[in-house]
Amino acid sequence: MSQNTEFARRGEGTPSNGNAPVSRVSQDEPATGASQVGPPDILPYVAPIFAYIALSGLESYLPHIEGRPDPIWYLIAYSAKVVIVGLLAWWFRATWTDLRPSPSSATLWLAAFIGLVVWLLWVGLDGHYPLLPLQGQRVGFDSYRLSPLPRWIFIIVRMLGLALLVPLIEELFWRSFLIRWLIDPDFRRVSIGRVTPMTAVVSSVLFALVHPEWLPALLTGLLWAWLLWWTRSLTACVVSHAVANLALGIYVIVSHDWRFW
Repeated sequence: MSQNTEFARRGEGTPSNGNAPVSRVSQDEPATGASQVGPPDILPYVAPIFAYIALSGLESYLPHIEGRPDPIWYLIAYSAKVVIVGLLAWWFRATWTDLRPSPSSATLWLAAFIGLVVWLLWVGLDGHYPLLPLQGQRVGFDSYRLSPLPRWIFIIVRMLGLALLVPLIEELFWRSFLIRWLIDPDFRRVSIGRVTPMTAVVSSVLFALVHPEWLPALLTGLLWAWLLWWTRSLTACVVSHAVANLALGIYVIVSHDWRFW
């Protein structure tokens, strides 16, 4: 199917929901020359998430005790990562205009429901699918290796990163930038919420490949691509992502199932 064919052509002819800045061109307007998209346009979407990935990779170089990262060093490293990536997200906050307009209450309820479905997929499918070669396995961090005060500092910082920072930077990259860029390299021409079958599948496969939990990640990517298409709201995806991560964080704290941490 052509990448210019949206799911069942839903909402054909419907105007943009206003998520994109005024300077962007609607996908229904003809091109008026060569694309002028360059690094300054793309960097705000990719810098925060790539910084997060790079800093996560450096955690393997922390001092280890009994084969696991030293808990104090891990607390320091994770806190620094949240601060650095949070500052990057704030520096490039011009991309936050993609979150406009605010979704309706019905849309938020739908987003929250899908977030809980995502949480159930990650927990329920665990151990029921093979790991992909070269993808590795997530090494959970048992926060009870810390004394009570550092433990609660870590849990607070971890939950802030998990439920607030990660949903924001990931949805801006995966569902705002990448899906539109796959449709048109001048992604500014594409209104937020325009999703094709090809972009839904490709973005979801790539989303799966950067997660050790590839099967639930693949299904999650497809669910959030559908949510974006159905609601035309990036905020709905951020809320759904936040609900899923918050539920997973609470589950880990209550169950002490640190594999997901």
